[in-house]
Amino acid sequence: MPTANRSRTIEAAQEDVWALIEDPHHLPRWWPGVTRMEAVEEESWTQVFSSRRGRAVRVDFRLLESHAPSLRSWEQEIEGSPFERILNQSITIVRLEPVQRGTAVTIELHQKLRGYSRTGGLMLRRATRKQLDEALEGLQRILG
Repeated sequence: MPTANRSRTIEAAQEDVWALIEDPHHLPRWWPGVTRMEAVEEESWTQVFSSRRGRAVRVDFRLLESHAPSLRSWEQEIEGSPFERILNQSITIVRLEPVQRGTAVTIELHQKLRGYSRTGGLMLRRATRKQLDEALEGLQRILG
């Protein structure tokens, strides 16, 4: 299962970082490519991305775990989506830990590829690491 993770220390209080991580409404501010949110509820939400051709792509998620102010994880709902041909599973985990100069933020993305897509694990991991770096840069931009 291709797994990518990235970490960064953000010079902000853990509670301030948690406030951004906990509320899906903030995802367009820091998660790469998200243009807006729809149908945000306590345990599920839809991220709207814009494709290269400018079309809206909706991706549904459900909350798996939330332990304030240190851990939050969510899973992409794959079944019945356009991603069903490529993915079996996609789970995002965000861990926050207070450190001397702020908060250590680690984002992990576990993706289980389906069928022939499994041959692209290395490329997917590389692209996912870039995405996670951009997410951390987004948090840094907002909080730092």
